[in-house]
Amino acid sequence: MITSMQYPFVKKLFVLTLAVVFSFNARSQETTFADSSAIKIIYMGSSVPAGEGATNNKGYTSLFSDILKSRTSERGHKWETANISIGGDNTIRVLKRYDSDLLPQQGKYVVFALSLGNEGIHEHGKPMFDQFERNMQTLIRKARSDGYTPVVTNCYARNDFTPEDYQFIKEMNLKIHQWNVPSINLLGAIDDLSGHWMDGFWADGFHPNDAGHAEMAYTIVPSLFDALESGKPSPVKVEGSGIKLSKRKFRDRPIGFVPENIVHSFTTVVEVKVKGPGVLLRMTRATAGTTEVADAWDIATISVNGQGQLLYSSPGSDTITGTSTINDGRWHKVIVTHYYAKGVTRLYADSTLQGTLNEQLNTIDLKIGGTGMPRKATYRNWLFYRSGMNPDEIRYLAKGSLLKSSLELYAPLDGEKPGAHGFLRNLARSMNELRFR
Repeated sequence: MITSMQYPFVKKLFVLTLAVVFSFNARSQETTFADSSAIKIIYMGSSVPAGEGATNNKGYTSLFSDILKSRTSERGHKWETANISIGGDNTIRVLKRYDSDLLPQQGKYVVFALSLGNEGIHEHGKPMFDQFERNMQTLIRKARSDGYTPVVTNCYARNDFTPEDYQFIKEMNLKIHQWNVPSINLLGAIDDLSGHWMDGFWADGFHPNDAGHAEMAYTIVPSLFDALESGKPSPVKVEGSGIKLSKRKFRDRPIGFVPENIVHSFTTVVEVKVKGPGVLLRMTRATAGTTEVADAWDIATISVNGQGQLLYSSPGSDTITGTSTINDGRWHKVIVTHYYAKGVTRLYADSTLQGTLNEQLNTIDLKIGGTGMPRKATYRNWLFYRSGMNPDEIRYLAKGSLLKSSLELYAPLDGEKPGAHGFLRNLARSMNELRFR
């Protein structure tokens, strides 16, 4: 029997026990155990990677774990994942619990999934920007020194962000894009292009809902960890002369790229030098609810028209007719970025926006060359990202910067003979390949 004198102590012990149990659940909410040969990935961050806002906390990290388990590893790797994310965490809190929470996991890879929101960017501005950058670099160094391979997620949306906050988010993401560390562009999946969650994709002002988490999961390159396990290095920009595709030789031999798994938001970039009109790039959209193509209605094309301007023809009946001339014998970057959640496609010639269409694409195949291509076309530096890109990122791409977050394809197309192994190489940290189709 508990006496009145003992009751306060027992009550305190009960509350402490509940706190320990809650803490354990928060730190171990998602762990998938494989056999002893499995390679372990640890997710370490705040409430969004913990799954807040999703049904049963099955957020984007958990959804990506399912993608890992459902696909056949390129090299037969088996993956084990653990989630030690805690709501409210920022870089300071993660650094404080680094030794106690991460090191005992004995994993090989750690995904640091933090953002400027919890860091206090909205309340305190530039000092928190600098703190986040400094502490993230410390976490990367510590992880490497302790035998982990770090991966970093880019900063994402929040509904209370001001235009100034959004600018800080975009500037930090541009830095992360260029760090020597694998990274994931979460913002490009759910951004309304003002730093807020897209309507219909958030549970509250701080967290995505099930649909938002799904979009974020699609931004992670499915074979990223296979590529890291194989020792594939960080991509480096190749300065090459490009490859000439003649209409006669490549009319029936387009070069194709098939994204791994489902892709919604995306950005693709290719540098071209062309003479005459013709189709530069084809993108195939799956029929709604399937992964199959129904008919030609599901093909989007980017062409050069008779006036030397870009022409985007959507899988529906809409078009974008550009204003910039690109058949002037100079190199130009053709850039298409698609925000699935926002339902918008943007076409750029270099950094100049050519036009916008409202649509949703589920792209399953891309091709250069083939039927209808220009009489003479030279291509180089073909890239495909699993995320939409804002105008700041587009300007960096246009000036030749190699952004790396969520990059699934980087094919230099650097002048080697078509058909040679080097010509079709992919330098991005993925196991995906280019093929003649």
